[in-house]
Amino acid sequence: MNKTVIILVFVVFGAPVLIATLLHSEWFDARLGGTRNHGEFVHPVIPLPDGWSIQGAPGAVLEREDLLDRWHLVHLRQTVCDEDCLEDLYWLRQIRRAQDRHQPDVGLLLVSLVAVDEETRDQITALADDFLIADGDAARTLHAAFPGDPESPSRYILDPMANIIMVYADDADPNGIRRDLRRLLTWTQRN
Repeated sequence: MNKTVIILVFVVFGAPVLIATLLHSEWFDARLGGTRNHGEFVHPVIPLPDGWSIQGAPGAVLEREDLLDRWHLVHLRQTVCDEDCLEDLYWLRQIRRAQDRHQPDVGLLLVSLVAVDEETRDQITALADDFLIADGDAARTLHAAFPGDPESPSRYILDPMANIIMVYADDADPNGIRRDLRRLLTWTQRN
């Protein structure tokens, strides 16, 4: 064997061992900074309170048990659901649609301290007929459970056990929420 073959064998087999040793040594700090998520994780997670019941559409009652066994995209609102609100709800629906085969695993929820009028309710159900709406004074207990600035509209992700696990600012990119939800659905998919 000539010298170049021996050196080549050392480089091919020895270099990865040397690099791995250096990366895990105290002389070289190779920890990655930041995370890949676009929202903020709520740590520790916040479970939604028990014992609340909200009269939604005529004949429909929303309770905590209705939020179990599905992920939920939540839009939290302090004021009237106006055009900006409807646009946010549209983007939440689009985020759910982008989940492909996981669409049935994702629900949509609007929590508003101001009662939603019939015309706006019709516009919301035109976006998605299974959009859950918790509004008015009855939604106050549910609204108070969510962290963050109560004055600005926010978006949240609830896990299938009705825990608040992620929060997004009002100006959050819908694509970032979509990517985060996709990762959560992929990591927790059932076999």
